Amino acid sequence: METIANLNGTILPLSEARVPVLDRGFLFGDAVYEGLHLGRGRIRFLEDHLARLRRSLAELAITGVDLDRLRERLEETVQASGCQEAFIYIQISRGVGPRRSHAFPDQCTPTELIFVEEFRDPFADARQHGGRAVTFADWRWRRCDIKTVNLLGNVLAAQFAREQGALEAILIRDDGTVTEGTRTSVFGVVAGQVRTYPQSPAILPGVTRGFVLRLVRDLGLPLEERPLQRDELPRLEECFFTGTTAEVLPIVSIDGRPVGEGQVGPMTRRLQAEFRRRVDD
Repeated sequence: METIANLNGTILPLSEARVPVLDRGFLFGDAVYEGLHLGRGRIRFLEDHLARLRRSLAELAITGVDLDRLRERLEETVQASGCQEAFIYIQISRGVGPRRSHAFPDQCTPTELIFVEEFRDPFADARQHGGRAVTFADWRWRRCDIKTVNLLGNVLAAQFAREQGALEAILIRDDGTVTEGTRTSVFGVVAGQVRTYPQSPAILPGVTRGFVLRLVRDLGLPLEERPLQRDELPRLEECFFTGTTAEVLPIVSIDGRPVGEGQVGPMTRRLQAEFRRRVDD
């Protein structure tokens, strides 16, 4: 099935979509994005994704984007794709400037791209049996709460994980603080308590992360939003990642060492089951 795109309101095959060289997303990474999951023909957490997109645009002062129109284009593109299970990508750049200049152009029309790609779940086996992770230095900029396309630090970490045969990399600051994954949020269970980094500019406000935090509270599981430290990783009883396509993804090995007993733990299983129950309703 060919991937369908919508570029500035025109629906076409993704392979035919083109943007000018002077687009600021290409030249400077001056752009924001969202990744969404279409499951059983429904877009999961659409309002949360649009709210985060609105915030990202505001933080970068990208103006001139009509989110109601974008929603219409999104729905039209999903319909044109014919998909029931898909990954949806939205990217908005500041647009095309008259020349390459670091400062914002005086007038610029944002470039809006949407594409809908048939989804084949890469995490199905790991969700059942658990996956491997490795640690990597967090080299990213200091505004990770804005979902921009400036992802080189994430890319290098993800490539390292692939070369090590791992699903994901856990990013760690110079002081030993665990922040998040390259495309996921990180949760650990320490002394029977769920732990994760508190919301701040150091991490992305993950949509699935927020949903899972609500599940943790609804299930009455002990929770503390406090950073994990590198030296705590060997003592984790459980570990799991959350993300748009990862959902609730158990991790049973970090840097070659087993997490807990080396199998998916009971808290992770409860959260997986509750996640599936709610999103499938």
